[in-house]
Amino acid sequence: MRLTNQQLAYQATRIAIGISIFIHGAVRVPKLDFFAHSHLEMFSHTFIAGTPTLIMCYMIPFLEATTGLLILIGGKLTRYGLTLGIATMGILMFGASLAEKFDLLISMILHIIIFYILLNHPLTYQPSSTEAAKSE
Repeated sequence: MRLTNQQLAYQATRIAIGISIFIHGAVRVPKLDFFAHSHLEMFSHTFIAGTPTLIMCYMIPFLEATTGLLILIGGKLTRYGLTLGIATMGILMFGASLAEKFDLLISMILHIIIFYILLNHPLTYQPSSTEAAKSE
């Protein structure tokens, strides 16, 4: 199978970002309690201190791992993985901003840009106008 440079660049970027975000979430699952509780202090001065922070910290590794897995599987699932990735980064940016950890925003914005570029790439599955009309 011969890929064009555009196809190769797309697939390599998709796989790289998929691995990155999948591993980022997956390595936290075995130490989920430690991960969740380690963030309580960071948000103690915000309106999401306590239980809301804990709930989100328990969810984030699964959101990240699911995002990566969907992107890695590819096909129609890539679209949903990239969309979930953008939403997850939005949640993380909200938290980082509340905690005044503005230095973390650069990495999140970079992820959003990569997700956005891949989502808008012609090789990413997009429902046809007839499929979209059927779902409405």
